Amino acid sequence: MIRGRQWLLASVALAGAALSAGAHAQPGSDAQTDATQGPAVSEVVVTAQKRTEKLQEVPVSVTAVSGGTLEQMRALQLQDWVGYVPGLALGNAGSPGQTFLALDGIAPISAASQVGVYVDDTPVGSSSSFQGANAFTMDLMPYDLDQAEVLHGPQGTLYGASTMGGLIKYDLVAPDLVNFSGHVGGDIFGVHNGGGPGGGARGEINAPIVEDKLALRVSGYYEHTPGYIDNATTGENNDNPLKQAGGRVALLWKPTNDVSVQLGAIYQYTHADNENFVALSQTTGEPLFGPLDNINTLPEPFTQELQLYNATINWNLHWAQLTSVTSYQTFTNNTTEDLTDYIGKYLGFFGGSGPGLSDFHENYRLKKVTQEVRLSSPENQKFEWLVGAFYTHEDGSNYEVFNAYSAPLTPLPGLNPLEFVRLPSTYQEYAFFGDATYHFTDWFDLSAGVRYAHNNQTFTEYEGGVLVNPASPTTPALIVPGKSDEGVTTFSVAPRLHLSKNTIAYARIASGYQPGGPNVVLPGVTGLPSTFSSSRLVDYQVGVKSTFLDGRASFDLSAFYIDWSKIQVSVLIGNESAIENAGSAKSEGFDAQGNWSPLPGLDLGATLAYADATLTSAVPSIGAAIGARLPYVPMWQGSLTADYSKPINQTWRAFIGGGWHYTGSRFSSVEGSIANGEIQGLEVKSYGVIDLHLGARTKDLTLTVFAKNLGNDRAYLAPASYFYDALTLPIDIKAPLLQPRTVGVSIDKSF
Repeated sequence: MIRGRQWLLASVALAGAALSAGAHAQPGSDAQTDATQGPAVSEVVVTAQKRTEKLQEVPVSVTAVSGGTLEQMRALQLQDWVGYVPGLALGNAGSPGQTFLALDGIAPISAASQVGVYVDDTPVGSSSSFQGANAFTMDLMPYDLDQAEVLHGPQGTLYGASTMGGLIKYDLVAPDLVNFSGHVGGDIFGVHNGGGPGGGARGEINAPIVEDKLALRVSGYYEHTPGYIDNATTGENNDNPLKQAGGRVALLWKPTNDVSVQLGAIYQYTHADNENFVALSQTTGEPLFGPLDNINTLPEPFTQELQLYNATINWNLHWAQLTSVTSYQTFTNNTTEDLTDYIGKYLGFFGGSGPGLSDFHENYRLKKVTQEVRLSSPENQKFEWLVGAFYTHEDGSNYEVFNAYSAPLTPLPGLNPLEFVRLPSTYQEYAFFGDATYHFTDWFDLSAGVRYAHNNQTFTEYEGGVLVNPASPTTPALIVPGKSDEGVTTFSVAPRLHLSKNTIAYARIASGYQPGGPNVVLPGVTGLPSTFSSSRLVDYQVGVKSTFLDGRASFDLSAFYIDWSKIQVSVLIGNESAIENAGSAKSEGFDAQGNWSPLPGLDLGATLAYADATLTSAVPSIGAAIGARLPYVPMWQGSLTADYSKPINQTWRAFIGGGWHYTGSRFSSVEGSIANGEIQGLEVKSYGVIDLHLGARTKDLTLTVFAKNLGNDRAYLAPASYFYDALTLPIDIKAPLLQPRTVGVSIDKSF
């Protein structure tokens, strides 16, 4: 059996040889084909390497999904489109915004994120381990979006911390300095078992203020999704409705042909009244009550709010391009977990009058400033280069509290709060980076990059409550400061070979990291280090990209072997967690995607991904053995898509399309892991989903009928988790549910 790097090189070498032969057999493939052959596959441009490049020529695996495609699908969240991106896996903790991202087998095991999220050139979310970045991800409603780019493999050289697994980059539509335009739309839909209709409205307007000099773009949206989960405990039906709202303002000023300034502001608000959990039996894995029933006694709402302000300056110096990107953001996440069955029923043992109610609140608030300045050479030079500097400062607050109540939600005297923790923190980082490409010949070039980053972190741990300080529950009984500083160097090397005019083969070796930081102190626990160090990985990637059949088909295959060391692991002791560097892991596999336009108006697509992501050393602190699979990562993923359009008359054009995507089984945490003696690593079954859309459009009007999860597949999502009470007696499995069949109608008007 061929393993590791040898297997990786062999698989892509064979594919490259086959595609190269096919490409050479199709001369003149740059030209548009005639109507009998079908149209050429549209050329996609990306900015993955902070330059404008053709997708099929970038020497790294990148998937691009257009904003028009997402709008046609009526995608309202990541869960709606992630299945069509090879290698990208999603963990769901109950609603949009509570999202765990894994890419090519690299998944969050501790409190920090492994996959970065950017809006244009601005990072969103925290780089530290004190803001719950592993679970709280900006889930941008894809409206006013040019395209979403998914970058596979570590992006530490150009994008820095928290991109060791890859990156999702939302490219927004820029204001148009010449053309006035507008767009309004709305939809109405129903969800199986939903409490009434859902729907929303959206609109945007682009207005040149001074032609060729100044333009304003404004957009906004509101969407309501009805609840579809019933509560077997309270008797309430459809108790998880979701609200999404937001908007954007962008002002573009171009005082000269060489200078442009763009100012932007984004606001997004997401609120779910309850989580989309179904209560399953820990014995049978089947629903304890109904197939769409949960058993929470108290509400479990979630709210996420993002405010993002940025300014981008581009100055063409002719010998180089100067770019400055400045941003400020506030990112707030609030969650509530019902703990009545966990500890509320035992409150009589703590001096209460009898069984009561209990819940757990978490409030995370991040204030973040970033500044990046970079200088890049003109494009299409024999020697191309880019140098830059980056700075960020984060102020974070993290407040967690266990509360005790008597019905109806009246705080119990002497028992409230049961326990609280406050963790104010700061994260400050500066970095210097550079990247260069030398074109030795027309058919061979070599790129290399390096980045040095240094971060300083501080936090103070305040802990109190009845369980810690009975004499004065509201006064902190534990006050512990912590700090850390660390420097990290990342690199990338990528040779590229042009096998033909339309086919490239490439290799890439790149490193990435997740910052370390100061550790919390757990009362009565010894042996935990005061700091934990950064987690590191190196990715060995080879790939081939080709456009063939006279430009009517394209194919992209990449294979990877990732070596991950000093993994940051969250260790749960009692109700609190700390972080340690423990164990190592590897991920090996491939991502493949292709498109084909065999006939005029017909576009076919397919993706396939395989990832074998496992521990290569045991982690005794969580009970995980060598070979244990990493969380959220299916071994197999794939999708098929088809879209067809045909003129009805001189005005109208009909269209129909859809897709099927498959996600293999995966674990909700590291396979076999335990915490406080309780099993954590639940295996979640595979599922397949069918989406469909059809309708008709004119030059300025589009009518669409859409269906998501057409087969009404009852798919449970990771991280489904075992839930026990304070005496470790089993209660249920909290299983997030894929939204049931959703069917609706959408109308959009342009002007």
